Amino acid sequence: MVSNMIRRCYPGGASKAFNVTYDDGVTQDVHFVELLDRYGLKGTFNLNAQLMEDGFEWVHECGMTIKRLSPEEALQTYGDHEIASHTLTHPYMRGKTGEELLWEMGEDKRRLEMLFGREVAGFAVPFHYYSQQIAAMAQKCGFSYGRCSEESRSYSPYKDPFRWETGIFHLSPELDGFVDGFFSTTKELALCQIIGHSYDLDVAHMWDKMESIFRRISADPDILPMTHIQIVRYVKAMGFTAVYDRCIENRSDETLWFRVDGEVVSLSPGERVEI
Repeated sequence: MVSNMIRRCYPGGASKAFNVTYDDGVTQDVHFVELLDRYGLKGTFNLNAQLMEDGFEWVHECGMTIKRLSPEEALQTYGDHEIASHTLTHPYMRGKTGEELLWEMGEDKRRLEMLFGREVAGFAVPFHYYSQQIAAMAQKCGFSYGRCSEESRSYSPYKDPFRWETGIFHLSPELDGFVDGFFSTTKELALCQIIGHSYDLDVAHMWDKMESIFRRISADPDILPMTHIQIVRYVKAMGFTAVYDRCIENRSDETLWFRVDGEVVSLSPGERVEI
């Protein structure tokens, strides 16, 4: 029987990861990104290329006008945070044909990649409807994951990258408890993910609360800020690990991290270490 205690870790030996995934590309994202950058955190921003180009705006039920960032403003705002597709025009997806889905996803991906000059590897569905057809079309468009809007209320990474349930919506009354529980969880590869829209922080007067959460997260050296695509690629690579009686072998093309009896161990691609 092997006595070694082996735990999978995130890069650098961190046992936990943190991500925020915000939709729609609205003007409040400017301040939101400033907060993320202040605390060294990572965001995934899900954008609609056509609505940015059209200067789309709408009036919230509270009376506030919500405005999309222009393409030029978006370029200046998001820095090295992840950009993902949120469809071209933010339609409700139920009843769409496969061809319509491909256009909404694929054309949004194409335009965003042209605008930002980098790969757009992820997709987040607008509204709450998600289906196997949407997941299949996301894969056909060349995305690496598909994020739905259902909350998992879990600290586990995704089970299926093309049906990625989010952790918790930031307007949930359970938000504080969810974040508190993240600090105390001992779950392997724990992930805290928060979803929302930055205009909600104006409407619900939540800027101070979100900054308080960010401050707590950034102060914990065992929590690694990551984007959606970084998490997907790392967790996928971790699936190629082989653990034998007295060794670990990394069969992926990523450097992987473990704790063996409390000691941090990194394995380069193809490396095998005795434990």
